[in-house]
Amino acid sequence: MRPATAFKSWAHRVLPRPVVNGVWNLASDVKDLPARLKSPGAPRPWRIWHNVGGGDFHLIGQQYFDWFRISTNLKPDAHVLDMGCGAGRLAFPLATYLDVNGVYTGFDLSERALGFARRHTRGEARFNFVRADVQSREYGGAGLKAVGYQFPAEAESIDAALAISLFSHLLPEDAAAYLREAGRVLKPGGRLCLTGFLIEPGMVLTDAVLPLSPYREGAWVADPREPERAIGYERAVFERWLREAGLRMAAPVEAGHWSDTVRRGEFQDRIIVEKPAL
Repeated sequence: MRPATAFKSWAHRVLPRPVVNGVWNLASDVKDLPARLKSPGAPRPWRIWHNVGGGDFHLIGQQYFDWFRISTNLKPDAHVLDMGCGAGRLAFPLATYLDVNGVYTGFDLSERALGFARRHTRGEARFNFVRADVQSREYGGAGLKAVGYQFPAEAESIDAALAISLFSHLLPEDAAAYLREAGRVLKPGGRLCLTGFLIEPGMVLTDAVLPLSPYREGAWVADPREPERAIGYERAVFERWLREAGLRMAAPVEAGHWSDTVRRGEFQDRIIVEKPAL
């Protein structure tokens, strides 16, 4: 584990979580200042307000878009669902890719993040950002339990969906429910690209970049006091949820470095699932 990551983990144990996240996000904003000055015309959400995660907002968005486009064989007229869209990191590249018949719907529990996304896709009638009033200890939502949330899409209306760093913060019952909803809204043959942490049989995670330990119902967590901070699932459990949702794995998992002892490439696992064609 890197010294900075180890320090953050220690700080979470002794300080209130909002304080730690606020300081961490402020430091990331300071680190981003050169990129902001270099490209002042590219809108970048301030992490201190939007909690968008680390790395270059637009570069990472483009990288995920490229993976999503290739993995789903995405067409310009596709109807896309962005689960946990945040400030619209994937909406920006999609806005230049989808044509007049393409439709994007993103949902998130942060109205502040959605406001940023709406402001910077203004004039794009094809783009819809929906507030998901659901509970989350990680991101502060205080509405309905996520297990009861219905995605803002009609049955079998979505060609392709994505969920970047969403399932890594969902409790078991919520993760299973979100997969069921994905199964409901995807068209036959439609695909969902998601990132998360899959626990393979025999994994030893004691010295991993992200050390997880058993929690409940096939879930492993970094901190049992704050399970939604980082949560992974045993592969057998995850695949059972897929079957129950009418979904299946569509490609081999691209393993992230979270389970290694050194950092390399992508942090979370990249997972592609599909709703079988009729």
